[in-house]
Amino acid sequence: MYMEDFPIDPILDSMTVQGIGECCDRGLKRAKKLVDEIRSLASKTDQELTWDATFGAFDEVSRSLQEACFVPALLAVAHPDSAVRDAAMPCEAKVDAFVTQLYMDKDVFEVLKRYANGDRRSEIGDPSASDLRSPFSDLHSRFIEHTLRDYRRNGLDVPEEKQKRLSELNKELTKIGQNFERNLAETTLSISIQPDQLYGLPESYVASHSVGEDGMVAITTNYPDLIPFMTYANDRNAAMELYRLSQCRAAEQNLPLLDSLLKLRYEKAKLLGYETWADYVLEPRMAKNAKSVQAFLNDLHTALISKREMEFGTFKEEAKSLNLIQPDGSIRASDASYLEDRICKKQFALDTQELKNYFELNRVREGIFMIASELYGIAFTPSSMSVWHKDVQSHDVMDVSTGNLIGHLYMDLYPREGKFKHAAMFGLRNAAYSSDGSRIVPHAALVCNFPKPGDAPALLSHDEVTTFFHEFGHVLHKLLSESRLVSFAGTNCARDFVEVPSQMFEEWAWQREVLDRFAVHAETGMAIPDDLFAAMVTARTFGLATFTERQLFLAALDQTYHTSEPGIDTTKIVNTLHTQYSSFSRIPDTFFQATFGHLVNYDAAYYGYQWALSIAKDVLTRFESEGYMSDETAAEFRASILCKGGSQDEAEQAAAFLGRPTNAEAYKKFLGIN
Repeated sequence: MYMEDFPIDPILDSMTVQGIGECCDRGLKRAKKLVDEIRSLASKTDQELTWDATFGAFDEVSRSLQEACFVPALLAVAHPDSAVRDAAMPCEAKVDAFVTQLYMDKDVFEVLKRYANGDRRSEIGDPSASDLRSPFSDLHSRFIEHTLRDYRRNGLDVPEEKQKRLSELNKELTKIGQNFERNLAETTLSISIQPDQLYGLPESYVASHSVGEDGMVAITTNYPDLIPFMTYANDRNAAMELYRLSQCRAAEQNLPLLDSLLKLRYEKAKLLGYETWADYVLEPRMAKNAKSVQAFLNDLHTALISKREMEFGTFKEEAKSLNLIQPDGSIRASDASYLEDRICKKQFALDTQELKNYFELNRVREGIFMIASELYGIAFTPSSMSVWHKDVQSHDVMDVSTGNLIGHLYMDLYPREGKFKHAAMFGLRNAAYSSDGSRIVPHAALVCNFPKPGDAPALLSHDEVTTFFHEFGHVLHKLLSESRLVSFAGTNCARDFVEVPSQMFEEWAWQREVLDRFAVHAETGMAIPDDLFAAMVTARTFGLATFTERQLFLAALDQTYHTSEPGIDTTKIVNTLHTQYSSFSRIPDTFFQATFGHLVNYDAAYYGYQWALSIAKDVLTRFESEGYMSDETAAEFRASILCKGGSQDEAEQAAAFLGRPTNAEAYKKFLGIN
């Protein structure tokens, strides 16, 4: 395939209702042409089949499908015009339907299988090479194995009548998942409070929330409103009400959708011969099955219980001093972040509001650019690429040593109506190679909801800075890919490994030598004082068991939903698991599961954050000993992991960087449980 089949600027022609439809159809048309060409090889002899015509073309099908759906997937949740968002929505269903049909196409499968089983000696080059001009390398064998496995996983071996039902299930699941996410993106609830109920919040927050004509102030459930209010507002009843609303977003619409998702996923898993949906999802991942995930989660949970209870004792002392103990002796979950902030101020002299003054958004962004440049020899320059909103910034990413273009980065950092509410990296184009050997540069979009600069500086909490680093780790994984196959490019690796580069990069936000490169006071220009930095690092250990148990709760909830038979009471399960993993009391009549967007695209896979974090902490041991700003260590990390994508077994990637297999000792040491 040649890139003239697709626009150099993927956003340019996709900004309208008509354009977004054409973007999707263009990629699907190219994919169909390639599939037809593979199918036409059925009459050829085994000796006439070649890599380029079979699996090489199949990889190009993946590239075409990505071109069809990546931009619509972003614009469906980020375009400012609801009509364009609506027009982008059907693309995912169309691509999913195409993929369903492709993996049930016996003619295509037979061609691929014949080539895989045939005499390929005439094509064999250097077996250790990764270049596609020398089959059969390990890369080729891995792609063949994965492709044939995916045919089985998509139902090729089941009877025809069951294939029809699978096709129906895939369509229904796509539609339900889209509606679930759309409901969350478009639902914003709010409370109205008196101006004096803002007491305790930063001046910048108060200034950005003007009093309405009715004399009241509106506080929404969007993150830039929600998180500071939960952390700093002294009116804890107002905070509880805002928390309650945030846990009820889209509940009326999403609760029945979740029931349908779980029911249909279970049915699909059974049709394909799996015990549960979790077992189906986990087969191609590092964990392999639900049993190993449960063992991993239980090991951490059991080790953390006593430490979490010790932390809760400190929470309880602070709550008692503030009269926040409820009549039944409990502490509301809505007060957790408020209490933690106050404890950190008292015990560790950490003033999180003061700390925010050192993290002005623009300086943080430029600081991350500077750090990535120093580590990986890349540069970020303003780009002329089209964007979907005036607030979006586009950048060319260049290789400093060669001057070559590596990729394109888009940064959509501020909240707005109808936009995706969290923080994520969206891929718009994967790295690939043309038939002439030239590299097709990848495109990545960083979509966040940070405070927008205005009359006053936009100041980030350190948690938000850490989130920025996390998502930028995904960006680096995407843009620095050198996989010869687009199917393995960038973040196309095992889902329980994909968070390793991002979770690892979070650690840079905690290093003095890193922060000193960009973190200065927004008014005075002074670096973070030693005592404030020391307080930040020391306070990091407090609440760690509580936070990790929260993550284990989310993973356990996800696994429980996807290892159970249909008909479960999803709210009852939330309540039951909450009492096992948290010492705080749940707010009654809330429906967290309706707001848990990861249940759509991280189904049975949320455990992957903890799984990958365990690996990331181990990988970090080299940077700890050799220096976080060591370009030599970073170069090895880039070569061993960032460049690889999914082209090599993920455990082997980490072992190559460490010089040994990974283990959980570094993570347990970090948690203080070994």
